[in-house]
Amino acid sequence: MGNQEQKYTITARMFHWAVALLVFSLLAVGWYMGDLPRGIEKFRFVEMHKSFGLLLLALMIGRSLWRAFNPPPPLPDDLPSWEKHAAKLTHWALYGLVFLQVFAGMSLVWTANSPLTFFGLLALPAPMAPDKEVHELLEEAHEMGARLIALLALLHIGAALRHHFILKNNILRRMLGLMLIVFGLGISWPAGAALWNMQPASQILFHFVQSGAAFTGQFQHFDARIDFDPQKPEDGRIDVMIDVASLDTQNEERDAILRSGDIFDVEQFPQAQFKADTVRQTGTGEYEAVGALTIRDVSRPLNLPFSLTITDADDGDVSATAHGKVAISRRDYELGKGEWAETGIIADEVIIEIRVEALQQR
Repeated sequence: MGNQEQKYTITARMFHWAVALLVFSLLAVGWYMGDLPRGIEKFRFVEMHKSFGLLLLALMIGRSLWRAFNPPPPLPDDLPSWEKHAAKLTHWALYGLVFLQVFAGMSLVWTANSPLTFFGLLALPAPMAPDKEVHELLEEAHEMGARLIALLALLHIGAALRHHFILKNNILRRMLGLMLIVFGLGISWPAGAALWNMQPASQILFHFVQSGAAFTGQFQHFDARIDFDPQKPEDGRIDVMIDVASLDTQNEERDAILRSGDIFDVEQFPQAQFKADTVRQTGTGEYEAVGALTIRDVSRPLNLPFSLTITDADDGDVSATAHGKVAISRRDYELGKGEWAETGIIADEVIIEIRVEALQQR
């Protein structure tokens, strides 16, 4: 069913406010992450920015198709013709700029030889070759596009508020219906039982066998979001992002091989991730995080068993210490190309060990 004479349909309003929420969120995140130093936090924001940018593209395509077959209600007859033309011009300029901004962002990723993935579920093939000069031009264009979109959006908001509070017509009311619902859904994070801040003493180690001898390495840089209450373990969520290039086995030559395209390929796949959407208790102080491990964009189910000790300090702080180990097959994650696929030098089994110290957020 198309738009009724004087108001937008629920579908049109949902598209409008979902796009508005995404645009302002992407602008805020983009400017925030631009000032962050290189590190795992910036990696996380960049990946989130990419995924939500692709989501915005999908919504914009859907909104454009809906609008093509369901024309919006006409503007009030008493509006001056210049104002009607200005409204249409601003509207279509915003449409065009948002599309251009998303495509510029996608090209920015491809010319940097970085993966473009949609929430880790889908990787888009790169139609463009890496190009440093083009990348730098796109960076400037992307920044300018963000400023223009922000300016036009503010003009759009200002005009809507003028109609509502000064001219007192129904233009804004026709689109308000689902605003609070959409924004409420957008800004609310599913409530977890307890959030924990990981402490610097935490470690992610990996144990492997090379030429019959056992060795241990570790990842120097990683970050985690831990949402867990031992009283409700099934509601627990764990999301760990690892900077793969930060691996260290105390041997520079071996580390270079591990970072190379034959094994971790850190240039193409800079991050690994373990994400668990639930935790189950297996005994007193014993748990198992049920999730998936992603390396080189290869995801495999992985259950990580761990022991947990929680301590209440006199000053009110609640601390936790967790320790766990799990074995994986490196070849399941394509860690080994060509001659390194053989297990004669580096064994197939790798033991991942986590040692986590965390403080509960107050």
